Amino acid sequence: MKRRSLLPLLLLTLGNTCLQAQEFRAGVGLFTLGKDGLDLQADFRPKLSHWQAGIKYVHWMDTSRDPFTGRKLTETTQTKAGPFVNYLFRPDSWGTWYLGGSVLRWSKEEKSMYTGEVGKASTTSPYLGGGFTGTMGRHFFYNMGLTLSPGAKLNTQTSVSSEQDSGGFDFQILVGARF
Repeated sequence: MKRRSLLPLLLLTLGNTCLQAQEFRAGVGLFTLGKDGLDLQADFRPKLSHWQAGIKYVHWMDTSRDPFTGRKLTETTQTKAGPFVNYLFRPDSWGTWYLGGSVLRWSKEEKSMYTGEVGKASTTSPYLGGGFTGTMGRHFFYNMGLTLSPGAKLNTQTSVSSEQDSGGFDFQILVGARF
């Protein structure tokens, strides 16, 4: 066999070994329990590494009501999505604290229940924070964390309401499967 024909095979083998994750996780979070909510996260950690990388998607809806009549004024739909990176302090233990960061696209849509008018806004911001993640047996995990983005701002407006959000946060409580 020629050396030249072994090179692609060698590169493929080395590349596969380097990219092989020690752990791949997929989880479902707390916002999935809410009205029209969805909270998903997938991440991986390379073999013998303190670093964990992944992607998350969170979507939820809430309703604003008139305090005197109880009638619906607006329905607000929010979405946060993007990549994240965590540094695990003790990656080979059953549980570990971590520091993390992400870049999330935060979108908000506010709909007036009286006029049907829709106000939209979105921003992309860095989030920094940390949390705790651990295993439950061999095939399950949990994660609790909080990241903050003091500079994130969103303004939505309709003819009956106006919302100004200054500073963003991403609160995580999720469970999932480990592969």
